[in-house]
Amino acid sequence: MLIGANVLVLALLALGASAFGYVQWRLGQVNHIQVSGLGRSAKPGAPLTILAVGSDTRSLGKGASSVFGSSQSVTGQRSDTIMLVRVVPATSSLAILSIPRDLLLPIAGMGTTRVNAAFDSGPDLLVSTVQQDLGITVNHFMVVNFYTFTQIADAIGGVDQYFPTPARDAYSDLSVPRAGCVLLKGSQALAFVRSREYQYYLNGSWQYQLVPESDLARIQRQQDFIKLAVKKAEQVAPTNPVALNGVVAGITSSLTVDDSFSASLMLSLAKVVRHANAAGIPEWTYPTVNSTAVPGALDPVPSADQQMVQQFLSYGLPPVKSATGGTGPTGGTSTTSAVSAAGGADGIVLTAARVAGTAATEASVSPTTAPPAPDVAPDSSSFYEGQYVPPGLQPGQVPQKCPT
Repeated sequence: MLIGANVLVLALLALGASAFGYVQWRLGQVNHIQVSGLGRSAKPGAPLTILAVGSDTRSLGKGASSVFGSSQSVTGQRSDTIMLVRVVPATSSLAILSIPRDLLLPIAGMGTTRVNAAFDSGPDLLVSTVQQDLGITVNHFMVVNFYTFTQIADAIGGVDQYFPTPARDAYSDLSVPRAGCVLLKGSQALAFVRSREYQYYLNGSWQYQLVPESDLARIQRQQDFIKLAVKKAEQVAPTNPVALNGVVAGITSSLTVDDSFSASLMLSLAKVVRHANAAGIPEWTYPTVNSTAVPGALDPVPSADQQMVQQFLSYGLPPVKSATGGTGPTGGTSTTSAVSAAGGADGIVLTAARVAGTAATEASVSPTTAPPAPDVAPDSSSFYEGQYVPPGLQPGQVPQKCPT
């Protein structure tokens, strides 16, 4: 969505009125499905929450590469990636909350199990699970698959990623034979963001990235790759019509959204998103701990989870004066106007957050923007001056700056 929004608006800016028909035609190619249980916005321009899913289905249709495996060898579909995207049109604000696929939640008809299992029964069950268990109203739904991802990665010419050591993952087919900046395109870009058995070469042997890295570190890679891809699209699309067309075609031909997600709404949100600073978009990951009951799974942390949900829902909301002309607590918003601004059930959650004084402000940033600890553990992902660095970075080692 972020890449598509930037590219579509760039096309309109670069090509003017002549591009409008092209954009409308491309948006008309987006697949639509019926999704039940979605919350409707209180009014036009109100904040929206979009449930974005990366599907691991192998039923990719004609023209998709067999490198992903067949629908016979890997049956069904699971939500490889689950992200909630919060869009606040009034302030052109955007926030992302990633949900670990291994998070244990009660799912109707399944009992308590990994949240990604809900998607195998279709988006309806996943939507209802997120809304009931996380307390977040979902307004729209979208899903992309492996093939879409590789098409977009190729269309923008790939993304340069720094690796402090050689890296590999036999399960996702990631292969990085040497350290340094590596241009990730197509299937290698997909292998990087999907890696859950990440290994790095250090001190003469291959090391595994340690717990809780299996699912959580992959979320870090996905979030960082999105930001780098947005930057790359912004640079490539205005000067390269072929690349622009490739990106738009790659998105619209394989993107699936709910049937209320109209082309006009997509374009209006694209214009909002276009003003968002990709590097400054806050990214949260739903707080979890290693499960003691199910090996390899993750348990929620109720107190921390609800605080993060409140931060996510309140991010970017403009101050609204109360009926008496005064302002409410935290951020200059009254508790009554906060409900109106947020809309529906989200407003109730947000009101409680504001009363408790826990609502986030612009200063609440993702951990990814914080400087790294002085002593970097080689078996962990790290961040150096806001730059994501895969495991293998040793104390005192300065990452190489890659082209953007």
